[in-house]
Amino acid sequence: MIVRRAFAEDVTACAQLDASVETDHVWQMDERSLGSELHLVFRPAKLPRPMRVAYPRDLRRLPEDWERDECFLVAIEGALILGFIDVRLQPWDGLAWVHHLVVGRRYRRRGLGRRLVQTAAEWTRRGGQRQLMLESSTKNYPGLAFCQRLGCTFCGYNDQLYTSQDITVFFSYPLGV
Repeated sequence: MIVRRAFAEDVTACAQLDASVETDHVWQMDERSLGSELHLVFRPAKLPRPMRVAYPRDLRRLPEDWERDECFLVAIEGALILGFIDVRLQPWDGLAWVHHLVVGRRYRRRGLGRRLVQTAAEWTRRGGQRQLMLESSTKNYPGLAFCQRLGCTFCGYNDQLYTSQDITVFFSYPLGV
């Protein structure tokens, strides 16, 4: 498996990958105000049956993302695209945001996601960024567990980001610059 910059002809194959996930857990959020304090807890909750969680972004817009020419990498084996990562830079505050991280359903649990993140992290580190930000829906339990296995730090949430109204959880992957 090789990770390299994506070419224009790779984008169509990236958009055709099955980016959905299946899970039997979610993160439940409990938010309470106690006087001047805000208490926020995320905890795993087992579902009564597995559910499929759709990818929260429109992969038909990938050509526009690729044209930004920032950090769009693919994981390939021969001519086969196994997964990709698309990172957007915010140089004014030293952040790089993972806008897409997709590993095709058949190629998961092989270390491809970790390799894509590590390669993107090295690329952004060389560019002077100090943090790589990842996100996941609270319904994407495999994605949340992946961020935790990477050693990412929870750093916030947004319940208005995705059109699905799923809660988005943010994680920071320090680049050690």
